[in-house]
Amino acid sequence: MKLTENFMLKELCRTSTGLPNEPGMIERANLKTLAMSLLQPIRDRAGELQISSGFRCEAVNKAVGGTANSQHVDGAAADIVPVEADIDEVMEWIVKESGLQFGQCIIENVKGRRWIHISLPRFSRPNQVAMRYDGKEYKAYA
Repeated sequence: MKLTENFMLKELCRTSTGLPNEPGMIERANLKTLAMSLLQPIRDRAGELQISSGFRCEAVNKAVGGTANSQHVDGAAADIVPVEADIDEVMEWIVKESGLQFGQCIIENVKGRRWIHISLPRFSRPNQVAMRYDGKEYKAYA
C-alpha cells in the first residue's frame, strides 16, 4: 500500500525480529499521517531516507527493547537515517527551520549507530520536543 509518493506501508512495518508485525486500521491511519506530514516533507528536503524502525506491534516493541508507551506501537513514530544528506544537518533543519509539527525529534547515537526518531504530535504531552540521546541519557537539543 502506497502512503505517499516515496513511502510504502511495508517499509514502515519492516522488522528483523522474525515476528509478525501487522498494523491495525488505526495504526495504518497514523502511519499514513506520519508519512504525509513528516516523512515526505523530510524526504523532499533531504533525499532518500532509510526507515530503521516504524510501526512495532507490542511483541516487536518488547523484542527490540522499546518503551511500553512508545509511539511506534501506535504507528505514530519512525526512526530515519538520511541516505543522501548529513544527519546533523537534517536534524537541524527539522528542528529549527522546517516548521514541521512533531511530538519528539531525537537524534540518537547508540553503539556507533545514529538515527533520528520523529513522531506525530501527542495529546496531553509536550510537543516540539527536540533532544539528543547518547544511549545513556537524554539532553535538550540546542
